Amino acid sequence: MTIERIIGTRSHVEFVNVFERTSFATTSETIELLRNWAHQYLNEPHRNLGRAGPVCPFAGPSVERRLFWAGIVESDNVDFTSMSAIVEDMADIFPELSPRDGKDAILKAIVAVFPNMADFDIIDTVQAHGKSKFIKNGLMLGQFYPGCLEPGLWNDDFRPLDAPLPMLAVRQMVSTDYPFLTARSEWMAAYLKRFAPTVPSPARAFIVAKMGS
Repeated sequence: MTIERIIGTRSHVEFVNVFERTSFATTSETIELLRNWAHQYLNEPHRNLGRAGPVCPFAGPSVERRLFWAGIVESDNVDFTSMSAIVEDMADIFPELSPRDGKDAILKAIVAVFPNMADFDIIDTVQAHGKSKFIKNGLMLGQFYPGCLEPGLWNDDFRPLDAPLPMLAVRQMVSTDYPFLTARSEWMAAYLKRFAPTVPSPARAFIVAKMGS
């Protein structure tokens, strides 16, 4: 039996399988906006991206295999403490979602969406506060919201995290994540502990250059 929803034990936020065909969430306007963003933005090339391929290489396969989950937080009064509880729930839920291993495990994604939030600084603060714990556990925690100024990896003028909805997203760390992890030694240590035997040559050169600068 396919699990279509799961509830966080701290926040009591309900997370649903966004692309499961029988999902009861099909009538939600926020879910529809999220689906369209995944299809029309994440899964498509962008002229300002700076490389070939879709904005997010994992979005298409994640959608196709129905491994994309979301919790919709309707409150307009979410603070640091309540958002942190949601993030901790996501950290617990993510490893339990199928598949737990195998090649498709890297395609899983879970997002918390805050459609009525106006203070995006809280999202940045929670993401920065929780990032180290996620990295230590082999996960990546990312922030998305309207007007997010975080630059792209291949083009400083591209804003890949500028999204129609305020969100925090969790996915599995992959070997190509090294450019996002050089800012702190403990992040690189976690990356190398997980990927050292198979780090590709471009990654080795990049890491050595960053660590020596």
